[in-house]
Amino acid sequence: MKTTNVLIALSFMAVSVCSHAQEALPKQIKVGKERVKARKEIRLPEIDGYNLLKCDFHIHTIFSDGIVWPTLRIQEAWEEGLDAIAITDHIEGQPARPGVEKGNHNYSFDLAKEEADRREIILIKGGEITRSMPPGHLNALFVKDVNALDQKDYMKAIEEAHNQGAFIQWNHPGWGVDSILWHDVHETLYQKGWLNGIEVFNEFEWYPVALNWVNEKNLTLLCNTDVHDVIERLYDFRTTSHRPMTLVLSKDRTEEGIREALFDRRTLIWFYDTLMGKEDLLQKFFEASVEMKPVHHSTPERSYRSIVNHTDVPFLLRKTDKNANGYPETIEIPAGETILIIQPKANSNQSVSYQVENMIISPEKRLEVRLF
Repeated sequence: MKTTNVLIALSFMAVSVCSHAQEALPKQIKVGKERVKARKEIRLPEIDGYNLLKCDFHIHTIFSDGIVWPTLRIQEAWEEGLDAIAITDHIEGQPARPGVEKGNHNYSFDLAKEEADRREIILIKGGEITRSMPPGHLNALFVKDVNALDQKDYMKAIEEAHNQGAFIQWNHPGWGVDSILWHDVHETLYQKGWLNGIEVFNEFEWYPVALNWVNEKNLTLLCNTDVHDVIERLYDFRTTSHRPMTLVLSKDRTEEGIREALFDRRTLIWFYDTLMGKEDLLQKFFEASVEMKPVHHSTPERSYRSIVNHTDVPFLLRKTDKNANGYPETIEIPAGETILIIQPKANSNQSVSYQVENMIISPEKRLEVRLF
């Protein structure tokens, strides 16, 4: 009996100790580190005193056929170093969403505006007029009321956008067609001043014939993602440093500054390592980005000097001057880095012609620069 009592007491003590030990343990232990949500600052030059603003003017949310909430589009843009975006949900075929008034095409903008203000992202109100070809899909940017563009007759919808002061771009002219054509309706829109720019690059593809149209008709050159998915699932940022974007030469960092620049056709486009635009703008971009240092060392046969790239755009050059013997045939200047160049000692002040392979003026023409 005495032994039994002792065993019961010991059992009670064990349960008590175990109970106290359980109470001392935390409910959960956090393991691992949360990703730091920080903004990437993209280094680009100033050109003629203009700010070079990083913009994406073609973006979708859950309020058309995208899969993300509008505020996430702001957060993505902020982390990637953008200055401005336009949420351009499809006007036609808007899905039913609980608690959302059917036909309220301003809703995604309204939801995202406060987050845009918090993060200093310029949010441009827009909508995508979505019709079969022709005319295809058209983005109307800087509109005051997207709902007014919801009209059966697409010409009336485009006219309404124009009357609201919209900048109107033709989206992905090569998407879903066997051949890219400038239709009669596009000529009509162009002559009326209702077509202001063309999206030469969309998502993963660019359209050489559309680049020719931009140059021939003096339209604005545009490059956008047309993102529907989460941006990090669309682009592999292990192999590219940025999303495709339109670079806008704006007088200031404001919506009105962007609008004025778009109508004045002051844009370049940047996708992967490629820049496209007017020759004079590309020339100024290159000159503002690349610094040729003086010769710092010489031998009887050679001279040594450095080239510095002050931007996040790499440059790939190929020599076109056949008379410049002894100079490098190709020069690669990585983004944000300095390279060492060896040149012949004789004629060390010679100016040598190079073609910048990743700076495109037209499908047939690359930027020509002179070095040394």
